[in-house]
Amino acid sequence: MKKHVRRAVAMAAALACAAAAAGCGPQAGEDRTTRTRFLLGTVVTLTAYQSGAEETLDRAFERIGQIEDEMSAHKPDSQIGRLNAEGTARLTADVFFVLERALNMAALSGGAFDPTVLPLSRLWGIDGETKQKKVPPADEVGKARALVDYKKVALDGKTGTATLKKGMGVDLGGIAKGYAADEAWRIFREDGVKSAVLDLGGNVVAIGTRQDGRPWRIGIRDPRAQPEGAHYAVLALSDEAAVTSGDYQRYFEADGVRYHHIFDTSTGYPARNGVVSATIVSKDSTTADALSTAVFVLGVEKGLALVESVEGTEALVVTEDKKVYATPGIRDRVEMASTEYTLQ
Repeated sequence: MKKHVRRAVAMAAALACAAAAAGCGPQAGEDRTTRTRFLLGTVVTLTAYQSGAEETLDRAFERIGQIEDEMSAHKPDSQIGRLNAEGTARLTADVFFVLERALNMAALSGGAFDPTVLPLSRLWGIDGETKQKKVPPADEVGKARALVDYKKVALDGKTGTATLKKGMGVDLGGIAKGYAADEAWRIFREDGVKSAVLDLGGNVVAIGTRQDGRPWRIGIRDPRAQPEGAHYAVLALSDEAAVTSGDYQRYFEADGVRYHHIFDTSTGYPARNGVVSATIVSKDSTTADALSTAVFVLGVEKGLALVESVEGTEALVVTEDKKVYATPGIRDRVEMASTEYTLQ
């Protein structure tokens, strides 16, 4: 069985795409402070369009690094790592808050987003850490799926303690990056930065406007472009986050079939409903992060209905036949960038 594995981005390609995706190339005479680091398993680029913002960037990167150290399921000494290893852990207020948000989003989506997906991602080897990617036997999938159930996570708000059933595992990867973006956004606001773009590998925050007063133009990656880096659409955003989940970010191929990292926990297999990319726009990146996964799993009709039930959120969903579906509130801010895709 021939298998082909791709990461979400290669380092060099991601650096180029980060600037392109944000549509934030420097304009004549403008001040810009930008910095890039590898955190949360992706390339993070923070750009402030004003001088003297170095300290703001330092604070934001420090906060993002702290979130990774506390919440990564792949770090044994993180709080989530200890929770998974021991089955119970007393969490800081920060980690407890994000886990509680994750469970609330799981309930809202009927489990389409589920932070207890770790047994499945480890079994399949698409957890970002396991070297052996494989299509596991059906009985093993069934056993792992039985360990995935957000309803079985017990939280004690008085003690800040989380408890899991034996064999379960929490992975906040589908929401922690959104929270990190929100925290960086908060720091930029506190420091009075009025024009900036924060790119956390598919989680983009557009702060304020460009220095000419126009909204930011955020490119949404073409999920089937070769070579990578092209966009199928451009969104006009201001003081908003745009978060995309796609089947091109982490996957492997076996016998001509693509197996990606976004699982339908009702089956134990990667979601397969025709959706290849889901983008959520919101003033809350944490919500957008979880919703992008949920919409991808639910499919076009149910996914868009979910988004329309959440105040202040919009969505773009791309299907295999290159049709683009949008919630009503964002249609007039979408500019198609590829003739191969059609807005429905």
